[in-house]
Amino acid sequence: MPLALTLLAVPVVALLAAVWLPFVNGPQLWLGLPSLLVWSVGWVLALTPALAYVERCRRNATGTGEER
Repeated sequence: MPLALTLLAVPVVALLAAVWLPFVNGPQLWLGLPSLLVWSVGWVLALTPALAYVERCRRNATGTGEER
């Protein structure tokens, strides 16, 4: 479980730190879009599998997975 929480912490910290990172919070464009938008969307897309991994680890550890 500590590995899962560490993997979850990376995108969360990246999203929270976005406004203080000068290469992200600036007037430049990445792929024709504002850099802060691209940064946020990229980390939100990375957050989804991290949350799924944490949930899978939690279900396997407690044995509360759905049985079919």
